[in-house]
Amino acid sequence: MLKKYGSLISIIMLIFLSSCSTKPESDVDTPEYHYKAGMRAVDNGDYQQAIKSFQRSVDLDKKFALGYGGLGLAHAYLGNNKDAKDFASKCASRGSKDPEALSLSGQVWITMRSSEKRWFKRAEDYLEKALKRDKEHEGSQYWFGVAHLYNYQFSEAENYFRAVVEKRGDFSGKADAKWKLSQKIVRAMPGTPGGKKVALKERINRADLAVLFAEELKIGVLFDRMPVQNSGFQTPSQANQTATVTVPNDSRDHWAETWIKDMIRYGIMNVEPDGNFYPDDDINRANYALAVQRLLVVATRDESLETKYFGEGQSRFSDVPASHFAYNAMAICTERGIMEVDMMTNRFNPTGDVTGADALLIIRNLQSSLRMTF
Repeated sequence: MLKKYGSLISIIMLIFLSSCSTKPESDVDTPEYHYKAGMRAVDNGDYQQAIKSFQRSVDLDKKFALGYGGLGLAHAYLGNNKDAKDFASKCASRGSKDPEALSLSGQVWITMRSSEKRWFKRAEDYLEKALKRDKEHEGSQYWFGVAHLYNYQFSEAENYFRAVVEKRGDFSGKADAKWKLSQKIVRAMPGTPGGKKVALKERINRADLAVLFAEELKIGVLFDRMPVQNSGFQTPSQANQTATVTVPNDSRDHWAETWIKDMIRYGIMNVEPDGNFYPDDDINRANYALAVQRLLVVATRDESLETKYFGEGQSRFSDVPASHFAYNAMAICTERGIMEVDMMTNRFNPTGDVTGADALLIIRNLQSSLRMTF
């Protein structure tokens, strides 16, 4: 009998010891310290180090909700969705009265947005609970704005970011950048699912531009509405209805193959001499200006546009010589108000990236220019 009770006591002691927290080894060996270190590692993209720091935080305090949330966040960035969900749930349950913990659980789900269909609903649930605990909680408002932004609800995102900026707190800097992005996208008015997705890109590539021209500018409709100048004229759409377009070598089975074929069919974007389209190459401002110039030439049937500003002795830009290969295109785009230069320095910045939002705004300006032409 004593042996039986002795075994039972041993098992209970093992369970008790396993549930106990690790003893700190120094004054700074605290859950809070390791949580902050983990968040810095997340910001630096070092997710394995982040996991070590977050794990130490919960080893020191099994009830430390933010540590579990941090583990969820790091695993979400690594694509370990199952672990991320489990840790987000633990964070929310242990911190059910803490808006910081609830907000962090929502952030975990936002991070998984590309692979979880119900990400917005789950993030929304956590963030709403956080704001019920503290309706002025800055972090929850910021992440609610981010959730709306990535759910393509740009006006709602704009409202949340504005509220955070006005608080002038820890999130105001990040919120201000997102607020400006939201405002720009709202002005650009993306009208298609493809346009909304591209709007959030920090830089676009040739495939993205093909999608924007085809979907947002509606190239086919535009050309079909072009006035007929004589009985022999056919729009590019009419002339190419039966034309066969050879798919570039590197664009077969590419996600944007359909739109790339449209751009080639209408003569807006070209295949390189080696037979490739290079759909994943980034577009810079000079490249974008060249694409706009070509579209204007095709749409207006005015080939002289391609040489209109050749031979200008004095460059109209402070950072681009008149001999630049895209100078004519840049001049056309700025002359017509399609693209802008820096008002203070008169720089065009030809090698600068084109964001998705900027690309959409340029398309809106291009639409206005084409309406004036017609």
